[in-house]
Amino acid sequence: MKTFKDTQNYYNENNSSLDYNEYLSSLKNFDRFILEPTDTPKDTFVNSMAFFDIVSPRYAFYYSWLINFKGRIENQYLCDSIAYYAMLLFSDYGSHSKHVEYFDNPLFKQGIGLLTFMACRKFDVVDNCYPFIIDGLKTMPTGDLGEIPPQRLGILAVEMLASEQNQIIDWDSMAIPFDHFYRNFVREALYSKNESLVKEWLIALCDNHVNWSARPTLVEEEVDYMGYEIEESHLLLWPFEYQAVKNFRAKHGLSTPEIDHPLLKTPMAIDHRPDFSQWQAPEWFYPLLDKLIAINPKISFAKDLFK
Repeated sequence: MKTFKDTQNYYNENNSSLDYNEYLSSLKNFDRFILEPTDTPKDTFVNSMAFFDIVSPRYAFYYSWLINFKGRIENQYLCDSIAYYAMLLFSDYGSHSKHVEYFDNPLFKQGIGLLTFMACRKFDVVDNCYPFIIDGLKTMPTGDLGEIPPQRLGILAVEMLASEQNQIIDWDSMAIPFDHFYRNFVREALYSKNESLVKEWLIALCDNHVNWSARPTLVEEEVDYMGYEIEESHLLLWPFEYQAVKNFRAKHGLSTPEIDHPLLKTPMAIDHRPDFSQWQAPEWFYPLLDKLIAINPKISFAKDLFK
């Protein structure tokens, strides 16, 4: 059985020797790719989605690396990673013909986005993602996802948001396999005032984080398409599920008990509060956003999310 120490050692061995000056320089080089011209409106969306898919985890990695190895919290990189992940999803939601809500990003990847937004108290982003996801699930032909492993983080995130709307998601009717733990967590623990019960579920939630964290260069099967959804390095030592639940419960006037778990003793087990009033958006960001909005006004709300 994999332990938290195994994951921690894997992360440290693979990242402790990073040349952060060289890494930061490489981040800046990505900017030029977004400026390349495109031929069609759909290409604009697809290319921006591909771009944000590349840069968002890289900025998130650098933000977490500075915390884990330097003890530094850099608001700029946190805001970068959130804005770029949000734009990855919005570019996906707005890219399809006739603006029909559907999506290309895997459900678990959207779930990671929603949970990390909640972990950072960016509920305004979450609230704008949810309608697109629900519409996408409704319009998706049954079984269209093919053979996929049981879904986890997407189930947790969507079930949390559905609970606010008193909606029931019938995953079976959509032929989406899922890990029942995550659905049951929402139904049994999310709104519970029984501290002992909540603690028990939260410990299990963190245990599952460890269990489904990927070490692909060490264990061949530990990859996202085999169900190990926590594959990005910046997520390995970040208890983002616990923090998402804690912030969600606080939003509904509920306190969340502290638990004794090694995942909550990492440098990333802190409040992550992006201050977008201090964010220096790159010069290409809002012109690109304006171009995307002109093609599909349904994402016009994005202009107000990062200020």
